[in-house]
Amino acid sequence: MKAEGKVAIITGGSGGIGFQVSKRLGEDGYSVYLMDIADEAKGAERVKELAADGIKAAYFSVDLTKEDGVTSTINTIGAKEGKIDLLVNCAGGLGGRSRFEGMTTEFFRFVMALNLDSAFFTSRAAIPFLKKGTNA
Repeated sequence: MKAEGKVAIITGGSGGIGFQVSKRLGEDGYSVYLMDIADEAKGAERVKELAADGIKAAYFSVDLTKEDGVTSTINTIGAKEGKIDLLVNCAGGLGGRSRFEGMTTEFFRFVMALNLDSAFFTSRAAIPFLKKGTNA
């Protein structure tokens, strides 16, 4: 069953698992919006790859650990589409490796922001638009 007219946002959408999720959702008929911290060139390349498969896609370069940028981006997408049907919080990682006993508090906070704060910021900002989506 195709999801024609449905809108999905995928955080971490330009790399690894996030890109594969974006591709699959696009193949299923979703318009996909990739949100990631990757540079514009990488984002444009990913959109081009998706477009070659007939997938409607757009890329937003945003630091997902920064609340204002996340909220602004979600609001831009939601206002353009009038709704969001699906949000996939796929961004995450360690941002490098560090042994626990030598880990700085600054590094720990970054890891928490990337893995937890980003999901909170995107989910909270998307809720009003998700309530307008067809999956609501």
